Amino acid sequence: MILMKSDKLIEYAPQASTEPTLGDQSNENLENNVTRLLDKLIASHDRRIRPNYGGPPIEVNITAHVTTITWESDVEDSLTIGIDMVKTIWTPDTFFPNEKKSFFHEATSHNSFLRIDSHGNVLRSIRLTVTANCPMSLHTFPLDRQECALEVESYGYSTKDIIYHWHGANAVTIDENVHLAHFTIGEHYHIERTISLSTGNYSRLTAYFSFKRNIGFYLIQIYFPSSLIVVISWVSFWLNREAVQARVAIGVTTVLTMTTLMTSTNASLPKVSYVKSLDVFLGVCFFIVFASLLEYAAIGYLMKRNRSVPAASPVQYYETGDGVLKREASRKKSRNRRDSSMKNNYQNNNIHHRPSDGHVDQRIPLLSMVPMPPIPFKPQNGAWGRVRPAQVDLFSRFAFPIFFVIFHILYWTYYINQ
Repeated sequence: MILMKSDKLIEYAPQASTEPTLGDQSNENLENNVTRLLDKLIASHDRRIRPNYGGPPIEVNITAHVTTITWESDVEDSLTIGIDMVKTIWTPDTFFPNEKKSFFHEATSHNSFLRIDSHGNVLRSIRLTVTANCPMSLHTFPLDRQECALEVESYGYSTKDIIYHWHGANAVTIDENVHLAHFTIGEHYHIERTISLSTGNYSRLTAYFSFKRNIGFYLIQIYFPSSLIVVISWVSFWLNREAVQARVAIGVTTVLTMTTLMTSTNASLPKVSYVKSLDVFLGVCFFIVFASLLEYAAIGYLMKRNRSVPAASPVQYYETGDGVLKREASRKKSRNRRDSSMKNNYQNNNIHHRPSDGHVDQRIPLLSMVPMPPIPFKPQNGAWGRVRPAQVDLFSRFAFPIFFVIFHILYWTYYINQ
């Protein structure tokens, strides 16, 4: 007897008896019996052909425990044997038809075992990782639900030789510690079926796993920012219509920001030829932002059409002391002064003056004339003629938010229920 507490205890521990006991003899006899049993099993077995060759097909029962992918089963009254025994017996050529790549785990040794129960049933457990192909439909992305399949099948043996079965109702289980960053794992189920290929009929097992995408990331990174950009574009409706630079800057900035957000979002997604739900949302946001910019363009057009023509300044004519008639415009400048020049040698013989000096101007106006202004363009009596810029701004302040709220209600109601 050796006690592993301290060096002194080991040094003074009494020596174990070397005489065999009854329990040791029983264990040795059991080991010898198992050895002879395995030797007979190997000697009478040809691993190149399946058991009961030429008779009914072998039934292979499968269980899966998903951490990555794990095959397991609990069998009572069984014998566990090392993996080296697998090389001496026949095993089904199981493979995954929809796998992209897979590998066995071999740290610190090959993670597998072989177990034989008292009825001669053989259980082989292998730990492996499988990367399977899962075609996705992104029509409702990122509010989508995906269903991925894991398929198990014999590569070379048809239904005449092997039939696969799921071992019990709970043959496929998922570890409670399995969590994904972008998905929530939902329900799973499994089926058995027979498929027909050009080389024959094969037994195939399929396990389906459902995944629901977590939308939190997309709410923070896409939905909230794009909605705020749309709200910012509405600020121009409350600014003064004469603030051209401010309103144009807000419109152009929001349009460019939405364009950048749409480009960066689609760059990280698969290139698909159909419209996703995220494309619908971003497209409507871009349309509203662009419509806000066009709204001010319409305001500018209406202001130009409805702008009134300023009144022309009167032009007065005076007679100088030497009888020359001169023109003097009023101090108020007019933009239409260039159109009001007139050459007139008019002389009023009925007006008498008393010159005090031959070169002194007569300050009493002899004639006061108002030049003819250009005929303004009269707007038509259509819809544009009756609309004022203030009415367009007032309408936009309420119409744009109401439309965006209605769109949100319809969007989330439709896609969440898909």
